[in-house]
Amino acid sequence: MTLKPSLRVQWILSFAVAAIVIAALVVVVDRSGNPSAPAPPLNKNVVETENREAEILVSQDQAPHVVRLAHGMTAAAALTAALSVYMSQQISHGSIDGPIERSSCSPRGGTSARQLFSCTVEAADVNYPFAGVVAPAARLVTFCKRDYAPVASMNIPLSRRCT
Repeated sequence: MTLKPSLRVQWILSFAVAAIVIAALVVVVDRSGNPSAPAPPLNKNVVETENREAEILVSQDQAPHVVRLAHGMTAAAALTAALSVYMSQQISHGSIDGPIERSSCSPRGGTSARQLFSCTVEAADVNYPFAGVVAPAARLVTFCKRDYAPVASMNIPLSRRCT
């Protein structure tokens, strides 16, 4: 005849085993990371080179793009259309993920000769901000993609042609 522990004892044993397993996992995970190892020293020249390269890439990505204002289009519609074409090209080249989900442009001042806009294009759940200028008399639409600097102190301003 075998003795079977009561239901209460079975529960207590189950919780005790679970607690021991969890404690063992915590110890193993804690020891597997080696926080006492120092980080490798940063090479100042490498960091400066990487920052210069990042600044060049951001400046190139923010470069002004100019297209002709089509007859009969409003400034906002022309800018939105130009951004859709630009973003479609970026998607087809693999520079960004697509598809384009929506785009919008809002006026942000300026004059009748130089209308300023703030635009956003959403593609693959990512918002891409743009600044745009429409000059109806010259029939030109100019826009710049706004990239945020990887380091706050490296803010790279947009071209004056887009602001």
